[in-house]
Amino acid sequence: MEEKSRLVSIPFFSTVAASSNKTLVSKRITSAFRTHRVWTSFAPGTNRLLKLYFFISYDDSAPTTEQPKGTNILQTLGYTEYIVGEDEAKWFDLEVPQETRGAYLKVYAVNEDTYGHTIDAIVTIEIIEEEEEEV
Repeated sequence: MEEKSRLVSIPFFSTVAASSNKTLVSKRITSAFRTHRVWTSFAPGTNRLLKLYFFISYDDSAPTTEQPKGTNILQTLGYTEYIVGEDEAKWFDLEVPQETRGAYLKVYAVNEDTYGHTIDAIVTIEIIEEEEEEV
């Protein structure tokens, strides 16, 4: 079998209310994949009070009071669990392989501010598809 791949960017966009948490969940990813890039934008006035966590998970639940279960992709090679910012865009290139099919990507937002804030993030993954060789 030969391996073929393609890049897919999965956007996450919503608003998280003041002093609350929110989890955004992708559609089910039916192939093996590798993460490539995490990109996020923080609006002016966020004051580094909005924490964004990125997970690979095997359930489609969206808990609001606790972190999702699964692998925090920022912690696989780094020491930080989340991204914060103020009037800026940030991106991280990190390759995390996910060989088991049926996973979901999740963005977990923790807003520690007294104002609501926008979640604006994109996770780019490489979908790995197996091609059968012709005989």
